[in-house]
Amino acid sequence: MSELSRRTVLRGLGAGAGVAVAAPGALAGTAEAAPVPPARNGDNPVVRENGAPGSDRWAVGCAETRGVDPARPQIAGRPDRDSVAPGETLRLRVSRAGATVSVYRVGHYGGVRARHLLTDTDAGTVWTLEVPDAWVSGLFLAVLTTPDGHRTHVHFVVREPARASGVLHLVSGRADVEASVVRWLEEEGYDVTYATVGDVREGRVDPARYGVLTHVGPRPVAARGTRTVALPRPFALSEPGRIEEAARRAASEDIERAVSRSRS
Repeated sequence: MSELSRRTVLRGLGAGAGVAVAAPGALAGTAEAAPVPPARNGDNPVVRENGAPGSDRWAVGCAETRGVDPARPQIAGRPDRDSVAPGETLRLRVSRAGATVSVYRVGHYGGVRARHLLTDTDAGTVWTLEVPDAWVSGLFLAVLTTPDGHRTHVHFVVREPARASGVLHLVSGRADVEASVVRWLEEEGYDVTYATVGDVREGRVDPARYGVLTHVGPRPVAARGTRTVALPRPFALSEPGRIEEAARRAASEDIERAVSRSRS
């Protein structure tokens, strides 16, 4: 990774405070069982995280950036894994050197929809990130921008297998679809952590520690035997401010009902 002097690291005061995380490489099964928390209680790590200042500088078009050519992209990136835990290292292969890499966490953040965490202004073709212990589980964007302004996004998940939460959202689809769901869950104040279907299938996350698993589309095979709530694609494809109130109420009722049964 480029020297720390080439980075700008933004730390939210109090963000992630008191959140337990797994040791690097620890399996989900090694964590001590804990009672399932409520779906939302007005004060949880996600609510506190979304109190931090947001940023819209991730978007294509911001700061005179433009998208890449789909046929011959001016820049592209590929992570070595879909999810990481705090303390683990993510390696991102970048198609060209000299790009700027900025990392954002997707959420509500007062409607701004993301929080800026760090920027490296001179990334190499292999860019590495050691995930800080203070980062709250979520969907993250690595925003790659060339010196001449072409921009693309790469998404990855930060999981917290040692923290039981009321809701575990399984990220499995397109980033734009998943981002909409994530923003809605966090706008609603749910105590939610995130993982991929592979995390559950391969034992990095134990679904029995959560009140309900939410997902987009068909129920993942890895989630069999657990309480799940499917968020339909028309719901997922809308930004929170445009979702029909009936769809929001129905999704909320399903989540609350499932978590309540898990706690009883």
